Amino acid sequence: MARLAIVPELETELDRLYELPLDEFTPARNELAARLKKAGQGDAAARVKELKKPTVAVWTANQLARREQDEVARLVEAGGRLRAAQEKALRGGDPDAVRAATRDERDALRKLTRLAEAVLEDAGRPASPQTLERVSSTLRAAAVDSDAAQLLTSGRLAEEVEASGFTALAGIAPAGRARQRARPTSGGAAARREHEQRIRRLRRDADSAEGAAAAAEAEAERAAREAAEARDRAKQARRDARAAAKALETEERR
Repeated sequence: MARLAIVPELETELDRLYELPLDEFTPARNELAARLKKAGQGDAAARVKELKKPTVAVWTANQLARREQDEVARLVEAGGRLRAAQEKALRGGDPDAVRAATRDERDALRKLTRLAEAVLEDAGRPASPQTLERVSSTLRAAAVDSDAAQLLTSGRLAEEVEASGFTALAGIAPAGRARQRARPTSGGAAARREHEQRIRRLRRDADSAEGAAAAAEAEAERAAREAAEARDRAKQARRDARAAAKALETEERR
């Protein structure tokens, strides 16, 4: 999302806008645009009016940025390291750095996905596996995109971010390989395009699978909590039943 021109208090107004409950976004956006227009700030008013209402997944990500700043910063930092490690690996760098950064990114993502469940439940919205998967995928894609990461960190992400995969890195190759390909053929170019398409598909599949895994883990943890609470209630009910039976027995003996 392009940043708006600097207008007194507008940045604060936008922060408040993206902090609101999701159902309040559209009327608040329209009201802000109307105030800007009335103040003679027509350009800013028009751009505010064009702001799209976030999806549930995007709204949840923005709330996490406000409620769990340290965890979101951890994910963004891990995403930045992953991006850098991927670039170095394409230049012949250490692949272990990619694996380490990927592991850190996944750990941060799993924790945020579990925290997203609480955000949704507090808002009275169902934390379904499908919704959690979309939240997870949005967080992961935003973390490795520098522009989206900045919006995510500020809690003003406007739309779901698609995984870029390695497309932006496709032109980066070791110098030795570049010299070996000094005389590419048309067939080689087609093969490279097909290879890049496969990478994009595999990256999307990986992101989707990671999101589904994080959502399933959050669902499993919730089920485990509910099972533990049910066992506690059952134990208390059994204690109450024994106490009632004992009281009855005592009364009958009198």
